Amino acid sequence: MGNLLNSKDDIKKRNSRLFYEIWGDLESQNAALKVVILLMSLILIAALFTSFYTYKINRVPIVIRVNSVGNARVLRNLPFNNRVGMGEIVYFSKSFVREFTGFNSLMIKTELSRALNKMSPDYGEKTLKMIVKNGFIQKMEKAGITSIIKFKKIKLIRQTVNHDELKLYIVRTVVSDDDSNIKNNAAYEDKLILKRVKRSVQYPFGLEVVYFSSLKLGGA
Repeated sequence: MGNLLNSKDDIKKRNSRLFYEIWGDLESQNAALKVVILLMSLILIAALFTSFYTYKINRVPIVIRVNSVGNARVLRNLPFNNRVGMGEIVYFSKSFVREFTGFNSLMIKTELSRALNKMSPDYGEKTLKMIVKNGFIQKMEKAGITSIIKFKKIKLIRQTVNHDELKLYIVRTVVSDDDSNIKNNAAYEDKLILKRVKRSVQYPFGLEVVYFSSLKLGGA
């Protein structure tokens, strides 16, 4: 009988823990840590999503204001109803002409995309269809040329409450990428009609192009 009791005591001792941990055994501790990490990750994702959504709905577009000598400076938190100034009109017009008539083989897709984004939706769609139909991008990429545009004069022809009509007199120099000595200079009179629209992320200037034409005046 005594031997049997001793055997039971020995088994109990062998099955009992030899040490104790503050969080239980290692497997329980790892499981608890995994749960904590998962919860923290979910909280972090929710916080990031909330911050991004709050920023997006409250963000005011960045507006580029241009002073009388053509220097641009960025203004943040500018009201949506801020009136478009003449400096902005000139800067916007120059940028558009450079992008739409720059004709640089390496940058043609990027420049045309920027110009199309400055157009009104209807005018931009019609212009894009014409570009695609004529295969203009492919022709320009194969041409291997770079254009340099110099503005000689900019005149405000007519201004109404919603529109601004301008004429830009420029000289465009086309240079071959293979031989910089091969150049072609020509003078142009560009006509541009801008519509004043509400400032937004898409139209930070508060302007969009609704008409453009270019008349060659002759060699420069």
